[in-house]
Amino acid sequence: MKLNQMEVLSQEEIRLIHEATLEILEQEGVVVLSDFIRYFLAEKGLPVDHNSGVVRIPSSVATACLQQVPSSFALYSVDDQPWKRIGQGDPLFACGHNAVFLLDQQTGNRRVSLVEDVEKFVCIADQLDEIDLIGIPVMPQDTPAESTLLYAVKAALNNSTKPLFYSSESATINQAIIQMAKTINREVSNHPFLISQLSPTSPLFWEKGTIEALYEVCSNGIPLAILPEPIAGASAPYTLAGLLTMHNAECLSGIVFSQLIREKTPVMYASSWTAYDMRSNMAVIGTPETHILRIAGAQMAAFYRIPSHTTAPNSDSHFHDEQNSWERTLSAFVSALAGNHLIVNAGMFATGLTISLEQLILDAEIIGQIKRILRGMEVNREMIFLDEIRRVGQRGNYLTEDSTLTHLRSSQFWKSSVSILDHYQNCLNSGMTDVVLSAHQKIDTYLARISKKSLSQNILHKMDQIINSFEERRDKE
Repeated sequence: MKLNQMEVLSQEEIRLIHEATLEILEQEGVVVLSDFIRYFLAEKGLPVDHNSGVVRIPSSVATACLQQVPSSFALYSVDDQPWKRIGQGDPLFACGHNAVFLLDQQTGNRRVSLVEDVEKFVCIADQLDEIDLIGIPVMPQDTPAESTLLYAVKAALNNSTKPLFYSSESATINQAIIQMAKTINREVSNHPFLISQLSPTSPLFWEKGTIEALYEVCSNGIPLAILPEPIAGASAPYTLAGLLTMHNAECLSGIVFSQLIREKTPVMYASSWTAYDMRSNMAVIGTPETHILRIAGAQMAAFYRIPSHTTAPNSDSHFHDEQNSWERTLSAFVSALAGNHLIVNAGMFATGLTISLEQLILDAEIIGQIKRILRGMEVNREMIFLDEIRRVGQRGNYLTEDSTLTHLRSSQFWKSSVSILDHYQNCLNSGMTDVVLSAHQKIDTYLARISKKSLSQNILHKMDQIINSFEERRDKE
């Protein structure tokens, strides 16, 4: 039997949020700052005010579009092998994405990130069984600013065959990334190995670049994650229910638009919950309230029968410390037990600003434990070993019994990778007194392994041409 999923909302409360959301979309609408998209939506029958930019979504349209969204969708590996389905089964985890800094494993100091850091991070993530998808870890700062994501995508695709999760609020960037993907597989629309995350701006509007990026991604059949980021007390009401309702309205607006652009486009109900700490003047993501909302968001997605996404392991700590540990463990465990289908952020901390190679390895340890807990336990006559218990009796031992010999190397019991599970004196003698040090010592082993995942020189050359062409066009603008 497995654990029951966590819930914080009753069906009546879900219905209240849903009805309030429909009222917001139908009566207030959302601002769309793209003439092209507004005229497109008007042709689809939505009420559009071109002077204010407001697009209203009738409840009947919202309901019809929600019914079109696939309840799950298939992902493929970069080398075109069936991977996993989003929306079915246990949650999948991706490494975290779009940070700026790296906590350097050699100096221990924070510095700006480089393309080389993307390569190393992805190389390790590719070898970690606990990591199911690759998220772009950082926006490297040793490239032209406007094309930094393109260099990161190239580095990621060249170091892992796991599907790629990325985000950009630019139609031209998304277009270039899809072109890069097509140099690997022209059928990426039918065998997708990309998920594009797009975020409306709170409260209730879509920037020109973002909404046109949504059109570009949908038109190419690439799966989407619609991720609003309202902040309680700043761009949303300072209550959990108000924040959830604002998020729901913004998310549903993007989902509706996606289905009007291309019916049955795979799309995820995505979330990254943020509150505003008035004392420190900081947006925070590792608080108990954000954990509650991770559960509520998963429930709303389940209500709409749409695959769900959230962010975790999350922490607001800037260091490898105890706060980092408890915030990450709680956020990841709650996210998984709530039934979120994709959980993104392994390896990233400091409210999304920083990554480290040690943190990636430590997070894989946390995720491995969570996945084991989610599997629960198998109970049947065979697994009870009643005959063995009777035979061994009251004062025997089980070292050489069938249950031990059969299951010693099985998945019955989780096996640690970096946790320190040794005697006190042995830890002192070996100097292994810190789990961060344990993770640190594994870095070189991972990086020393020869990867067979690299792309051909022909494909890399084509990607360089796409990046160069993008940069030339931007220079002329």
